[in-house]
Amino acid sequence: MTENNPINPSSFGISPKYGFLSPTAPLTTFSNPYYQPWDTITSNLSSLIASNQLHDAVAQLPLLHTNKLIGELEYRRAYVVLAFLAHAYVWSKKQPDGLIPPQISEPFLEVCEYHRIQPVITYTALCTWNWKLRNGGTFELQDMEPLASFTGTRGEAAFYHVPVLVEWEGGCLMHLLIGAIGAVASGDRVTVVDALEESSRSIVRMGEQLSKMYANLDADAFYHELRPFFAGGKGMEEKGLHRGMVFQKSDGSEICCKLVGGSAVQSSLFPFIDCALGVEHNDDALFKEMRAYMPGQHRDFLEEVSRLPSLRNYVQDHVDDTELREAYDGCLTKLRAWRGKHIAIVSKYIVQPAREAARASVVEKIEVDASDAAKDEWEIQGTGGSALMPFLRQARDDTKGVDI
Repeated sequence: MTENNPINPSSFGISPKYGFLSPTAPLTTFSNPYYQPWDTITSNLSSLIASNQLHDAVAQLPLLHTNKLIGELEYRRAYVVLAFLAHAYVWSKKQPDGLIPPQISEPFLEVCEYHRIQPVITYTALCTWNWKLRNGGTFELQDMEPLASFTGTRGEAAFYHVPVLVEWEGGCLMHLLIGAIGAVASGDRVTVVDALEESSRSIVRMGEQLSKMYANLDADAFYHELRPFFAGGKGMEEKGLHRGMVFQKSDGSEICCKLVGGSAVQSSLFPFIDCALGVEHNDDALFKEMRAYMPGQHRDFLEEVSRLPSLRNYVQDHVDDTELREAYDGCLTKLRAWRGKHIAIVSKYIVQPAREAARASVVEKIEVDASDAAKDEWEIQGTGGSALMPFLRQARDDTKGVDI
């Protein structure tokens, strides 16, 4: 920790360079042959799902314990592998019942306890810990592969890795904003202005990464083939999960969990940006709820950041400093624009396909009132469990500069 760095991200398992991704690349295999069955089934997951052989393969899995995992990176890989296996097992059934057998349940619950994260697939499992670079490749979509995949398609890989590219750009932004907060404490106005101006450019680059989704992911394929795997046990009664996800244990006991599924709102990056810039959300209940779906170290980091002085307060205390205020407001303008881009992504990949599915349902069931096909935006739920578009629009509208 230096004068201009009031908090050390490395102390929380966070890379000063790559942010919430990982200080080093995720592991592609476990070091101990004991976990070879996990590696094997994960590498064949998409084909096992497609051939309806996954449940037979899981039935042959031994119950492996976590006491042979070595270090943080192996525990991260275990979380990704077991989260994908749990959701694949539940949602590849023709009639899902939420039951997850002990050979997945027991180690998954142990790994989730280690990470202090909810036992469900999350943004962390889908994106930030689920990537590798091909043979010395760079952070470009064509050089990246997922460690686990439900469908094995390039579209699925893009859905995971476009956010990884955003997070990668966010590592630079994290460094800038932490430095700016440190400069506030030391009264270094020039550094604050420079950091805010460079932060604006970093947020623009994050938006450019986000736009890469369109050319690489088909909306119908995402909505109908991939997205169902992300669902947790909350609100899934009509799908057959009356008790949510049911983790069966070898002693005959069960643990029932009704949790939301993987969602971008579980990213730790944007709560950090909001906290550092002093963005306050009028209704932050969902934001707070999603903290439990982040790794515990990330929650600890966000809590520490919340105790640091706010850049917004500093700008408000120097509201007559036009250059400072414009640098800060420019940053917020770019962040608001990023959230607008995210809304467009959600509209294309979730809202529009949901409406089309509702219209198709009306055609099949003539007795249903045709007005149901409109599918009001308040009815369309994200995997995070919220009324999707109103939530996103409110988050965007809360992102505003300093009032004079």
